Amino acid sequence: MTTGEGREPTLPSPRQRLNLGGALVRFGAVALIDALLALALPALISQRSWTLVALVALVALMVNGAYLHPRAQAARWLTPGLIFMLLFVVWPVVYTSYVSLTNYRTGNVQSKDQVIAQFERQSLQSTEGAVALALEVYRDAGGNLAFLVTDPDGEVSFGVPRLRSEAPSTAPLQTPEELGATDTDGDGIPDQIGDFARIPPLQRFGIANQLENLLLDIPGVGVAEVQTTSSARLVAGGRRYTYDAETDTLFDAQNNVTCPAAGGNFVCDGRPIDPGWVSFVGFDNYQNIFTNRELQGPFFKVFVWNLVFAALSVLLTFTVGLALANAFQDDRLRGKAMYRSLLILPYAIPGFISIIIWRGLLNDQIGPVNDLLNSFGISNVPWLLNPFWAKVSLLLVNTWLGFPYMFLICSGALQAVPAELKEAARVDGAGAARVFRTITLPLLLVGTAPLLIGSFGFNFNNFVLPFLLTNGGPPVPGAAVPVGETDLLITFTFDLAISSGRGNQFALGSAVVIIIFFMVAAISAFSFRYTRRLEEVYGNV
Repeated sequence: MTTGEGREPTLPSPRQRLNLGGALVRFGAVALIDALLALALPALISQRSWTLVALVALVALMVNGAYLHPRAQAARWLTPGLIFMLLFVVWPVVYTSYVSLTNYRTGNVQSKDQVIAQFERQSLQSTEGAVALALEVYRDAGGNLAFLVTDPDGEVSFGVPRLRSEAPSTAPLQTPEELGATDTDGDGIPDQIGDFARIPPLQRFGIANQLENLLLDIPGVGVAEVQTTSSARLVAGGRRYTYDAETDTLFDAQNNVTCPAAGGNFVCDGRPIDPGWVSFVGFDNYQNIFTNRELQGPFFKVFVWNLVFAALSVLLTFTVGLALANAFQDDRLRGKAMYRSLLILPYAIPGFISIIIWRGLLNDQIGPVNDLLNSFGISNVPWLLNPFWAKVSLLLVNTWLGFPYMFLICSGALQAVPAELKEAARVDGAGAARVFRTITLPLLLVGTAPLLIGSFGFNFNNFVLPFLLTNGGPPVPGAAVPVGETDLLITFTFDLAISSGRGNQFALGSAVVIIIFFMVAAISAFSFRYTRRLEEVYGNV
């Protein structure tokens, strides 16, 4: 078949069809991502999360620019990694830094506008001069309740009540006659008022708890609150708190006191009242850590132990792993595959399971380790109860958990050490110890030093081990804050910020986390500088 010009139609090649399909998939994926981001924006804007709004806009710009612009093909491979880095690395650091500069804690978790609205919803209720009222309860077809109250003078009020947590209502009430009341049995109590039917007294016991939480505002008179299922009392009503934006104060009508705003709370008679709001306090949390005596001593005590623990953990695991790896370099050793499988077994078992097992093994009274020591005439060792032995236990278990990793990397690194260099040293008369010290170890460190730095950073922030093995204990006697002898900075922060029993101190905990971040960064930078020197000396060997 030919066209009008006498040429056969050309069909798209497989490569063209593949490019077309890829373009459709790409456009569809970008459209889906844009739709999801567009759905998230209104919620973020309503919550005034402007930083997240900017982050979502940046992600949208990166995705659309990388996958729709024809000249941005190289960026398509980098964009997913950059986005995940922004979401899971940069954003947590930025947000943690921001929180550390605020007073974010229990009682101070909302915005100021939310706190003011919450205060202004509280009603004024004074029981002085309270008047007893007769109460009848009604319900419509939708389950909504209504109150009919009668005072001693026979004045009747009917209306739909509100929850105690809601703002007082100023809407006028209608009389039963205006709504069309009917009294079929002639007892003087309407059986039907508009759409509301009277609930018999015996049936009100099933909703007694609901009734206690309801109030009926009677404009110009007061507030009717339920006493029993058939009685109420009239108390003075109205709004308890009134906010003045010009002076930034909150007036408490019940106590007749003006409460100025200070430090994220309104202060009434010199006492901050909750709830408060999240406010910027600058470096107050950092200053509190280094100047507050209650925090200063425990913080530096934990910091010193943290450094010792991380350094000894790396040293012990590396020493054991290297010793075993070096031993398995001997060709005369038989069954090396089986031994290697057994040695990496602790690495294959989830760490939290091993830690819990070790906690049982090191139990002071019934632990198998003490039973074994008793068979040699050694009395029970308080592995987890004594400050010194608890630290030894922590290092012992961490060595057990970490040496298989060091064994694996050292086994690989030893294969890269040139055999001719060691042979030449032996020909020159060097013994095995000197060959290892002057040739094997320096060349080994060139490849493993970055991993040792990473191991130091991991152990510096090791939360699971002290939390599960010793729970940071034993406690430091006389400490003003919750701190234990085996606490690391990260577990100390957890205790201080979350489980201290004094509420959640998120901002203070974030400040400690930022300090830890800079500590690890400084130590890593120094270590990498030393590593670079090793590479300059031994890198070309």
